[in-house]
Amino acid sequence: MTSPEFDENWFIVEVKMKMENFFTMFKNPSHYYRCLSQGNWHFLKMSNRLFFRVFSDGMYRSVIDGEKVSLIFFLRVKNTVEKYRITKELTIRMKKLMNSPIQVYGLEEMSETDRRLLSSKNGVNFYNRILR
Repeated sequence: MTSPEFDENWFIVEVKMKMENFFTMFKNPSHYYRCLSQGNWHFLKMSNRLFFRVFSDGMYRSVIDGEKVSLIFFLRVKNTVEKYRITKELTIRMKKLMNSPIQVYGLEEMSETDRRLLSSKNGVNFYNRILR
């Protein structure tokens, strides 16, 4: 896996859900990811499974803060030209899965926690890998 630092093909997506709602629909963060990336839901006549082939690399981690569950995805697109369209389509697919606030931002807006984890030798172990 390539490091997301200093690569314009990477972007970050963060979804924040109420803990009660999250655990009503999903068993754990991995279950959310599986539903998002391998589900047979369709948007624009393309399944989520097929859509996730636009990413060449990625990882995610979860954070519980009070009554909120946040999932932070680091994703690398294969085609930089289509990055804007891909991020918009991904947010729509995430909203279809569970209507929650979603933020998309670049690596320059990465949290200090993620910056420290990714620069640490063992910090990457806090992330789950996106399967291609």
